[in-house]
Amino acid sequence: FIFFSLKIITFYIPAFKSSIHFFITYFLQLNSIQTTLIENNLQIEKNKNLESELDSLTHDEDALEAYARQELGLIKEGEIIIEIEND
Repeated sequence: FIFFSLKIITFYIPAFKSSIHFFITYFLQLNSIQTTLIENNLQIEKNKNLESELDSLTHDEDALEAYARQELGLIKEGEIIIEIEND
């Protein structure tokens, strides 16, 4: 009976180690997939924002002018820039 029990134990220990390894690998991969999905969703949101900004710049002259003034520092002909420094 003892010999039979030891045989069963020696059979189950490698199987147990294998199943632990499987579950650890599974959960690590699952975590990696979840992280990738989160990153993808963030990138999709950024892309939507960029598409919206591009659409407004290509179809709305006021938005294009505001972008040129704020981001590029451009002015219209005849305008003067007055910079005021805050102390």
